[in-house]
Amino acid sequence: RDHHNPALYETTLFRIAQESLTNVARHANAQRASISLTRDEQNICLQVRDDGRGFDASQHSTGLGIIGMRERATLLGGTVIISSQPGRGTTVEAVLPVSTN
Repeated sequence: RDHHNPALYETTLFRIAQESLTNVARHANAQRASISLTRDEQNICLQVRDDGRGFDASQHSTGLGIIGMRERATLLGGTVIISSQPGRGTTVEAVLPVSTN
């Protein structure tokens, strides 16, 4: 894990946000999407939410570029959690640990 490469974090977060927004544009039929990026002592957290049609997350755990997003996060010791229900919109949350040492 390369905790001393800020560019790698930036690229990872950018790609996950990009993939999430691409999914919103292509599939969600959403009126609104929002991105939030927060950081605390331990983690950087990216959230992309939309109010679109949603999907059954258990049925689509491999499509929509989700594997790629998860792989990118895993390289930095992070996780990607996708919460969605039909008719309820979708939230993609990526959490990347940051090392302070």
